[in-house]
Amino acid sequence: MPLVAAPARIKIQNILFATDFSPSADSAFRYAHNLSHSYEAALFSVHVIPHMPFVESAEPAAAQVELSSKQRMTGWSGSESLRDVKHRELVEQGEIPDVILKLVREYNIDLIVIGTGGRRRLEKLLLGSVAEEVFRSAECPVLTVGPHASGWKDGWLRHIVYATDFGPESEHSLPYAIAFAEANRAFLTMLHVVPEPTVPLPEAMPGAMPVIERDEIVASTQKRLRGLVPEATQLWHAPECRAQFGLAAETIVKVAQGADLVVLGVKRPTPLTKHLGAGVAYRVACDAPCPVLSVSARYHT
Repeated sequence: MPLVAAPARIKIQNILFATDFSPSADSAFRYAHNLSHSYEAALFSVHVIPHMPFVESAEPAAAQVELSSKQRMTGWSGSESLRDVKHRELVEQGEIPDVILKLVREYNIDLIVIGTGGRRRLEKLLLGSVAEEVFRSAECPVLTVGPHASGWKDGWLRHIVYATDFGPESEHSLPYAIAFAEANRAFLTMLHVVPEPTVPLPEAMPGAMPVIERDEIVASTQKRLRGLVPEATQLWHAPECRAQFGLAAETIVKVAQGADLVVLGVKRPTPLTKHLGAGVAYRVACDAPCPVLSVSARYHT
């Protein structure tokens, strides 16, 4: 019997899948297709062609790129894997985040699915990634599939990790964590990462915190996590509430080992997160062992 009662079920009617025909996009497609099938949602697949410099010699090349992209999308639309979902293929030109924002509004998109190749290359680390720009500016939730993501082999989610810093962005993402846990009868871990003290305490070992004080912080944080669950929620398992000391991104990835989904909120873009790829959400999306569902500060239920 359910232990707690649930908020209104999250509705996913239109899904936008962004592809650049890379292996990371192919991996992300499996999750987009799975969700489209599970929610009987329409699947819009889009390939965005970046604008080329406006010079006369570039026009034939641009036309050839567009034709080739349309042919690839047309061939994809006839694949066996898409026969069980409503789908539409799109080829657009422009800056990817701008095009995706336009399509979200035009087609009433409820969820974006996008792959990312991670942070292995220097330019990725310095410039951030397209995926990060999308999930920080999107007006709907974004499912990011990183290079280490696995799970959902039979279409079911068994373990979901909801990471919160208790900010307003995390509040927007909580209904999704609860709804996915309810729909899949999944185990839900609610996690808050507590920063380690940066100033050594006189009575403790350098860099350490007294055991009693740590225990008090853990207890109060767990109580606060339990208080986030609405009284109306219906979960099949009592949620696990964890307070973990450490660095936020690394700790979330560690706790998510063996999980099928991480859910978190993301803040608005800042010069630091946009150009350095320094945000916690970006590092989690790149390194997580499962897909990451992020909800931007721009999104409101």
